[in-house]
Amino acid sequence: MRLSRSLLAASALVASSTAWTPAQTPGRLATTPAALRASPVFFHGKQVAVLGSIAESRDLFRLEPPGTDTARATEPVRDLEGKPIYVYWRERPRRTDGEIRGEFWDLGRLEAGDSRFASVDFRPLLEFLTDGRWPPRDQVFVLINASLVEATLPEAPSLRGIVMAPERYENRSATVSGRFRGRNLLGDVATPLPAPGKWDFVVRSADAAVWVSALRPRGRDFELDPSARLDTGRWVEVEGTVRRDGSRVWIEGRTIELSKPVEDTVVEVEIPTTPAAPPPTVVFSTPVPEETDVDATAVVRVQFSRDMDARSFKDRIRVSYQTGATPATPPPAPPAFAFNYNVGTRGVELRFSTPLERFQTVKVELLDGITAVGGDALQPWSLTFTTGR
Repeated sequence: MRLSRSLLAASALVASSTAWTPAQTPGRLATTPAALRASPVFFHGKQVAVLGSIAESRDLFRLEPPGTDTARATEPVRDLEGKPIYVYWRERPRRTDGEIRGEFWDLGRLEAGDSRFASVDFRPLLEFLTDGRWPPRDQVFVLINASLVEATLPEAPSLRGIVMAPERYENRSATVSGRFRGRNLLGDVATPLPAPGKWDFVVRSADAAVWVSALRPRGRDFELDPSARLDTGRWVEVEGTVRRDGSRVWIEGRTIELSKPVEDTVVEVEIPTTPAAPPPTVVFSTPVPEETDVDATAVVRVQFSRDMDARSFKDRIRVSYQTGATPATPPPAPPAFAFNYNVGTRGVELRFSTPLERFQTVKVELLDGITAVGGDALQPWSLTFTTGR
C-alpha cells in the first residue's frame, strides 16, 4: 500500500528548511538499546549514546546489539513487537559497529507534519513497516543526526562501561567515582531500582549515571542526604558489585568515601540538534470555557498538546467558587477533588468528592510549575463555568 495523500502532504511540508537550535534537554545520556525501548518517554527528544551494530538494507539502518553479524541481515525486520530502532545519520559512517550517538525519538509521539524534522524522510521506513501509516506510540523509534565512533571498553569496570555494557560487568566487583546525585534528584536515571531502599542514591560522571543500593551514603567525617539537592555537588568513590535486572543496572554498594573531582567529560562529536518543541498548551477542556448549566456531578477534563509530567500537577491545581448566594455573602468553601493524569490521552481528570454547588460559577486553575515531559513549562491557565440544577 502506498502512502496516503495526507501523509504525503505532511512529508512535503517538512521538506522546507528549518534552523537548528538547542534541544529541549541539554547534555547526553549513556545507556543501552534495551533501556531506550523500556523507557521511551524518559529518553524521547534527548541526546543518547549506545553501543551497537548497524544492519543496512533498503537504505534503512537498524540498530542491533553489539557483536551482531550484520552481514547476514539482508532485509529489515518487519516486527513492531520488537520495537525497532532505526538510525538516520548526520554523515554516513565507514564502520558498522561502535558507539552510536544521536537524538532518540518515539515516532508515535510526534505528529506526521512536525516541521522540526525537515531534513528527515521517514517515508521509506513507514512504507516498509506500516504500509505508510504513522505508527502508534512505543512501537517505532529513531536516532536522528547520528554519528558513530569507535568504542573501547576497559577491562576493569568503569561507570560508563557499566551503564553501556552491563552484561559485560554483571556480578563483578567495581569501584567508580562520580558526583553524588541523591535519590535521582536531577533525573539522571530512567527507572527506579527493582526493590527501592531508603538510602539508595545515584552517582554520575560525564554522561553516565547509575543507582547505588544497599549502602548508606556516610562515612568518616561525612554524611550525605539522598533527598537533599545541597549534597548533589559532592564527589564520592563507591565500591560494590554490579547487578542487572532486564534493562535496569545498579551497583550493590559495600563502601563509600569522599573523593576529589575527576575529569568527567567525554570526547564530543558536534551534532546539530533538533529545534525545541513548542511549549505545552491546553488544547481542549470539558466543560468548555464559560459553559452554563453544567451538571453538578460533572467531571472536569483538560487535554494538553504534549506529554505532561504527572508529578508536576501535585498542589498546582486549584478549584474555587467565584460567587455567593447574594452579593453580600462570601462564596462557598472550595470543593474537594481528586485528580488523575492519563498518559494515553495527555489529559488530567478532576473528580469531585460531592456534587458541586448549584447555580455557582466555578473556576479551575492550573498554576505555575506544571511542566511537560522534558521540563518545558505550561503557562498558568484557568477555566470558568457555571453549574445548573
